[in-house]
Amino acid sequence: MRVFKFGGSSIASAAKIGNVAGIISKELERSALIVVVSAIGKVTDLLAEAAALAGKGDAAYREKLDAIASLHGGIIRELFGDAAAAEEPWLADLMAELNDVLHGVFLLRELSGKSLALVLSYGERLSCRIVSRYLHVSGTPSECVDARQLIVTDDNHCFAKVDRLATGKLIHERFRSLDPLPVVTGFIASAPDGSVTNLGRGGSDFTATILGAALHAEEVWIWTDVDGFYSADPKRVPDARVIPEISYAEAMELSHAGAKVLHPLAVQPVMKAGIALRIKNSFNPGAPGTRIGHEAASAEGLPGTVTGLTSINHVVLLSLSGSGMAGVPGTASRLFTCLAHHAINIIFISQASSEQSISLAIAPGQASMAKKVLEEEFAREIEERRIDPVSIRRSLAMVAVVGNKMSGHPGVSAQLFETLGKNGVNVIAVAQGANEMNISLVIDSADEDKALNCIHESFFLSMRKVHVFIAGTGTIAKSLISQIRQHRATLQKEMALDVVVAGLANTRSMCIDPAGIDLEHWHDSLKPRESHEGIGHYIRLIQEQNLHNTIVVDCTASKHVAESYPELLRANISVATANKLGMAGAWELYAEIMEALRSSNAKFLYETNVGAGLPVINTLNDLKNSGDKIVCIEGVLSGTLSFIFNELRKGGRFSEIVRKAKEAGYTEPDPRDDLSGADFARKLLILGRELGYQLEYADVECQSLVPEALRGEMTPAGFLDGLSSIDEWYVAEMASAASEGMTIAYTGELRDGKAKVGLKRVPLESPVAGLNGTENLVVFTTGRYLKTPLVVKGPGAGGEVTAGGVFADILRIASYLV
Repeated sequence: MRVFKFGGSSIASAAKIGNVAGIISKELERSALIVVVSAIGKVTDLLAEAAALAGKGDAAYREKLDAIASLHGGIIRELFGDAAAAEEPWLADLMAELNDVLHGVFLLRELSGKSLALVLSYGERLSCRIVSRYLHVSGTPSECVDARQLIVTDDNHCFAKVDRLATGKLIHERFRSLDPLPVVTGFIASAPDGSVTNLGRGGSDFTATILGAALHAEEVWIWTDVDGFYSADPKRVPDARVIPEISYAEAMELSHAGAKVLHPLAVQPVMKAGIALRIKNSFNPGAPGTRIGHEAASAEGLPGTVTGLTSINHVVLLSLSGSGMAGVPGTASRLFTCLAHHAINIIFISQASSEQSISLAIAPGQASMAKKVLEEEFAREIEERRIDPVSIRRSLAMVAVVGNKMSGHPGVSAQLFETLGKNGVNVIAVAQGANEMNISLVIDSADEDKALNCIHESFFLSMRKVHVFIAGTGTIAKSLISQIRQHRATLQKEMALDVVVAGLANTRSMCIDPAGIDLEHWHDSLKPRESHEGIGHYIRLIQEQNLHNTIVVDCTASKHVAESYPELLRANISVATANKLGMAGAWELYAEIMEALRSSNAKFLYETNVGAGLPVINTLNDLKNSGDKIVCIEGVLSGTLSFIFNELRKGGRFSEIVRKAKEAGYTEPDPRDDLSGADFARKLLILGRELGYQLEYADVECQSLVPEALRGEMTPAGFLDGLSSIDEWYVAEMASAASEGMTIAYTGELRDGKAKVGLKRVPLESPVAGLNGTENLVVFTTGRYLKTPLVVKGPGAGGEVTAGGVFADILRIASYLV
């Protein structure tokens, strides 16, 4: 014999009741059954709302009553037809009875627990009659059994405690035969005086396990609308998976900590009786579901330590603290006794080893009462300032990490807190039982989804995920998107890393999709901005998403985007940037960025600010961090100027080479931006700041290659036409340098805190003279590399190269985050 319980979502319509009848009919071919049903979906909420309105003297309760009658009447007509429905007077009788109860509450303007329990009982009493009747007319003889005749409780009407002995006797007497099929009302019971009680919301699960345990059923099956116990709430954690088997203890921990798939007390009866409990999906009956028993068998693809995680998304933290608590026996006893006396349920307890504070998590609706009664209990100590007034912290959530195998397994807590820390989730309070099966955390409710996802990914998934938000859709961004698209599958396979582009934005359009933008058709995803608030609006939307492992990538040349870096870092959002205007901007901005970085757990990488795809900053930091002394940094840090002077050495004319560079895409739209040396100077400025020098842009000695006569207002085309006026000077200068066995180059040097960029004669055997195309070259002369300096050389211009450097920074940040 089995006990089948069907939840409200499983019988929420005529079609769903028909589906349930099919499941029952199929099972009856091989086993005897007892069926337990909840109220039809949403009916319990409607009843509670009607009762609350009536208790306040609000006649709107009648609208709720009409909605309940209409819902059940519609299902009856659909199941039995209009003619048959007219012959079912019981619905009108029950609704009239319910109306009388609510009218009495309305007249008295008082809703007691006793009255509320009676009102709520009508949900199961209605659904049980409908399901039983439908089974009967469908060929399965059945009868409706009222659980008030079976389950005896105390007189705590809305969350009653079951009298197991008396209840067991009544169940045995009633179910000597299971023919016809019993359909039992879940949730409801009766007190010794015969008044209606209930077993708490979701209590139909408890009804089923009480019956199963008393009758020594083979198994109890809880039919719901999900495939079983999940490793996390799938509505909040998209990657959550069904757990094939868990232990009784794990199921109890998860349900007490917020998992809504099972009533918290439902496990106890079957655990004592040694009966297996199974969670099944009535909409997918072929799925194996989750089996709950004494021991959970290990399953392939599931972790060895953590079984699941869950959360309660609205809790309040009460804290009682003060030096007068330390070493005083009985303080905790008084606190818990006081709360128990006022029926205040404690979800979570944390106490400091100093005994100077105790923190409790409770439901928000009980917070004011708890504060009041505790301050009354400890009034004398508060008055004498030995204990502080009770503090309340709202808008919190509790997350629980549960697993039998966590016990005695080192590193679980370390992994948990490291994951939360890297994602900027602040842990307010912690509790762990001595059995080490549950680690519970209280956090800000705004961080609940982020915490659940990053914890789940850390413990359950071999594939880790980073969410990338890109600012800018120009050349570098386009190349970066292409590279991510091309290499995403490889990263998933070889690094178990999924790079998800979750946002794109430029000055005119934007797209945000946490699930990931289609990189094949990303242009089509961009939609015109409804707001013209600039980068600030995009940043706010990113923060509102509050996704775990978030990286913002700046592919712009915008000062405003650079100014947003401190805000992002303080929000624990990592940044990878190709934009120099942050690290080479005003010293105040640079200092603010560095301070924000030190105070956060985020990463900030800007390798492409100096060497495009070359590891210049990484090399410098490695030298510096290993204790080497930097004597001098020199070389060519502009791919554009490198190309121009490399071509000039081949005998070309300066103006024609600049025009050629522009046509090849090596220059900015206005070549004067490159020829001014400003970009080169900013790179040297960044390197100087990396060495600890407090430099401003004005401190860099910078020689402009733009002739005085061509620095005024003119178009780029006009500038190029006038540039031929200096061609002969370069011809003469190159000849003069050659006569000395040298050539000219545009180079930079950083020495003793002094930075300068400009034209310089270098020997023909110099590495600078041997550059080709747009190659960059940086020479590090250090204490260790004094006689033979360390040289970093490679491509220094182009969207592909820079995008590759940014992509590398993304992967470095990802390796830290995951």
